[in-house]
Amino acid sequence: MAGGAGVGCSGEAEDDVEGDVAGEVGVVGWLDEGESARVAALLAAEAPSSYAVPGLAGVRRWAGVRVGGELAAVAADAWSAPTVGLLAGVATRARHRGRGLAGRVCRWVSRELVAVYGRAALMVDDDNPAAIRVYERLGYRRRRVAASRAVG
Repeated sequence: MAGGAGVGCSGEAEDDVEGDVAGEVGVVGWLDEGESARVAALLAAEAPSSYAVPGLAGVRRWAGVRVGGELAAVAADAWSAPTVGLLAGVATRARHRGRGLAGRVCRWVSRELVAVYGRAALMVDDDNPAAIRVYERLGYRRRRVAASRAVG
């Protein structure tokens, strides 16, 4: 990943959600394994370069939220270590963006990770300012790291 940055969080995030979507939005929670195909389809359509995908080694579980019964936003617990949970695979359907759904899912997963591991972290590319804004609103802070991926 060229131009990447890591961000981490050890506390709980604030409870603000952009754009009140109460009523038609379901509760965020861990998805059943039977939802893997829906998660994979959402990622393929909206975040095709996601490192985390269902079934990949180290990707433990997926959380999501529905709008009108449709899976609208997801995030994963992936490659977590004994003392830090890693948030990955964040994606929101294009038609539901700008409504705070990514923030809602990320906040919920982050709290779950902090409860289990004591800390939560994630990786985000520098060229993704919308995601960086969501993560910073949740209490994550940037820490520059160098990362690369072997191709070949």
